[in-house]
Amino acid sequence: MNKSQRIYLNSGDTITNRHIKINLEQETETLEFLSMSINTEDVYRSFNGDYGVLIGKVRANENIGVPNAKISIFIPLTEDDANDSQIKSIYPYKTPRDKNSNGKRYNLLPRVGRLSNVTGTVTPKQPFGSFPIKEEIVTNINFLNVYQKYYKYTTITNSVGDYMIFGVPIGTQIVHMSVDITDIDKYSMTPASMINNLGYSPNLFDKDGLTIKPHIDLNDLPHIETQEITVDVIPFWGDAENFEIGITRQDFRIRAQLATNFTIFGSVFTDSQETSYGENIHGGGQQGKELYRISDNAWDNVGISGKRIGKITEKIYYYPETITDEEIDSGDDLTDQMLVLDPTEYSIYKDNGVFVFIINCNRNKIRIDDNGNEIPFDGTGGIYSSFRGFMTLEYTGEEISLGHKTYIGDGNNGLVYQIRHKLKFPQSAEYGDSFTEYDNVAWKKEDMIFKYGTIYSVAKFHGIVKNDTIKNNPHNSVFNTFFDDDVVNNAAQGSYLYNVGVIEPGHDYTDIPWNSINNDPNNEVGGNSVYLFGATWLNFNIHLMQNGWLNPNDWNNVGDMVANTSMTAPAYNNTFFFENNNQTIAAGITNTANYARSDLHPTKFIEVTPKDINLLKTMGATRKGMVLTPSQLNGSYCNGNSTKTPVDGGRINGNPTATQHDENIYISLGIKTANCIDYLTSLGLGA
Repeated sequence: MNKSQRIYLNSGDTITNRHIKINLEQETETLEFLSMSINTEDVYRSFNGDYGVLIGKVRANENIGVPNAKISIFIPLTEDDANDSQIKSIYPYKTPRDKNSNGKRYNLLPRVGRLSNVTGTVTPKQPFGSFPIKEEIVTNINFLNVYQKYYKYTTITNSVGDYMIFGVPIGTQIVHMSVDITDIDKYSMTPASMINNLGYSPNLFDKDGLTIKPHIDLNDLPHIETQEITVDVIPFWGDAENFEIGITRQDFRIRAQLATNFTIFGSVFTDSQETSYGENIHGGGQQGKELYRISDNAWDNVGISGKRIGKITEKIYYYPETITDEEIDSGDDLTDQMLVLDPTEYSIYKDNGVFVFIINCNRNKIRIDDNGNEIPFDGTGGIYSSFRGFMTLEYTGEEISLGHKTYIGDGNNGLVYQIRHKLKFPQSAEYGDSFTEYDNVAWKKEDMIFKYGTIYSVAKFHGIVKNDTIKNNPHNSVFNTFFDDDVVNNAAQGSYLYNVGVIEPGHDYTDIPWNSINNDPNNEVGGNSVYLFGATWLNFNIHLMQNGWLNPNDWNNVGDMVANTSMTAPAYNNTFFFENNNQTIAAGITNTANYARSDLHPTKFIEVTPKDINLLKTMGATRKGMVLTPSQLNGSYCNGNSTKTPVDGGRINGNPTATQHDENIYISLGIKTANCIDYLTSLGLGA
């Protein structure tokens, strides 16, 4: 049995109480302190060694450990080496403030960025240091000699900010720390957050606030901090006969006040100017069926070639810190106490068809204890670990115009107006149980807890509904807010012309992946197979579909039917969701008009790792739309396990609990010029 002995170090002071002496029990196998340990077998081998052990923590925000900070015992350049031009050119430092030939002072920061096989990210994003890379050290004898002599006592803090240097010369030593706050793992700050949260002048960054303006002098760089502290290192073996050992502790505190955040990104598109459902079948008088039929030039409207992109409009709702998770989860509707995040409070990057939002965490504050554990905390310091809320997305008429009109019914008496989906993220509901004008509590209460240091994208179930039966009074046979002749989420039945919401990628367009769930049974495109996308999840790229609704003055043409059942429920004898209304969303904001029904159009946030982003960037270099099979996913994408994201699988007849009939994962990074992965990485995020 491994017997361990924990050494409790209550000192976090950077100036006093640095030395800890204890008696070591002989049968102890492991010494534990902070989040680290020493195997005493190695300790006893050096029983008579004249050396010390230096440990400590690099802190921010009073009680948060800073990962990936570099620590060293500074060793001055010797007189002999000062006369060696090759050595001196690499290591000219007699004091930590001396500068090399490039004008940079002594530091431990990397000279170039490196790709981590563990995280899949390149760090640092902008290297400004002068520390040699491994290849230089092992291939250049002068670099190797310098490294072995002058960087002998060098280490990096672990994930909770702790470090240890074993075998340090005793006596007075200069301990150096270098830290780059854009390269501290989950706490890494972005240039945007440094401007918004730390108050740095935008003049220190490029015009978009995406990168840091380079400077030779490290003191002029807002994200880099160096410190030196003089420390008296005591012997580890202070009393060999009584087994008394001594530990020297030296903590550092960085000046930057860290703020945690998370990222949401994705792509969005909508239909062509002429696309909406509702078209007169001349001479038929089949008004109910006609509201499910795509408008003129049907094939062009179903195809991807006519889709449009523009700058999306978002609204981000959140629960303030004063409302606890327990209160939110209690069952009470507290959405009236939510707030809307002001656009000045988060970083917004948008282009045609793509978006990136960098949002600060603002609830569930934590601190890191000396054992490396995250502890809930409500005092001074600490750091926020989460954000709780939801998001809505829409294309405004000002950004992408609406206004196309069609007619249905005998004599073109029924005027059909064009409307467009708005979407809430997340949303979901059982089949036939979408929110209604009478009850939207479950819909508006559905939210997401976002974790700090995490990247999220969006996914939407591409719900479809078909109805090509002739029935002028469908409201007499409503079943669970669908009409009884509706075929829900099963594109294999009947003509694509009445399948509301399907997408055909087009022969010359590969931006949207396809699945062959419909083969044109009515021979409407010359007998060729038709590959349509629908009834499954689409990841990263959101379709805000356009639909048609009937002029209220012409309800009698279709037995009080207002629209097809794709967008809202109910879609008969009621214009509530097609016109502005006073139904509450949250935070005192009202009007649920045009929000897509939650049972046919569920949405999710999906967590995306840097490794995923690297893989998608490589795959997306040749094709932005892709289909990944389970065999491709195994061990290569999103860990290949049952909780993988992006979301996979389809649903038969709208039943969320039905056996999945499509296990493929469908991904679209954007259409036309939009590519959300390229846009994300162009901002220096993700990988």
